[in-house]
Amino acid sequence: MALSKFLGLFLIHIALLWSSCFAADPFVFYDFEVSYITASPLGVPQQVIAINNKFPGPTINSTTNNNVVINVRNKLDESLLLHWSGIQQRRSSWQDGLPGTNCPIPPKWNWTYQFQVKDQIGSFFYFPSLHFQRAAGGFGGFIINNRDIIPIPFGSPDGDITILIGDWYTRNHTALRKALDAGKDLGMPDGVLINGKGPYRYNDTLVPDGIDYETIDVHPGEYSCNARHC
Repeated sequence: MALSKFLGLFLIHIALLWSSCFAADPFVFYDFEVSYITASPLGVPQQVIAINNKFPGPTINSTTNNNVVINVRNKLDESLLLHWSGIQQRRSSWQDGLPGTNCPIPPKWNWTYQFQVKDQIGSFFYFPSLHFQRAAGGFGGFIINNRDIIPIPFGSPDGDITILIGDWYTRNHTALRKALDAGKDLGMPDGVLINGKGPYRYNDTLVPDGIDYETIDVHPGEYSCNARHC
């Protein structure tokens, strides 16, 4: 009797342990190499900050409750932090990538961020938070999809588009930083970028030739498109 009771409790314990192993929240992994490249988003060659040689950087695609692991290698000539804007960082505030919560990543060093996107759904973005580097790029989209068990109040879209929109200067971020440190005004931005690309040449005088602009394909008959604005 005692033996059968022990075996019963043992089997229950094994079953619970087995289920907990397979019920653990999944991990998603990314490797980011942050470096300078030359690009001409407004038709003027300039130094921008790229991630894995991409400008903007790659989109992080995750699902609610995923554990996100991002190894960041700093190939810049100055310290770096990446901030995950909008991520709640429950019990992981030291992974937020802001001065005061993280020590900066020195040049030629790496740091691995690890945090859980607990109970979140939506469109977010990341960017460098030191030295006015955000004005040079280093940003990208951060998508948190809903789990299948979580209902959403609309049908599944036929497509998913990430749109990153922001002001842009053709001056180097170090020159912009120097101007701000001297108490000077930066003036109006030189343009607006959509997904790292400049404007369509709607005017031959105002917009120079040779600028690569963003295009979004829309196909007749599609139910809907999920446009994520970051």
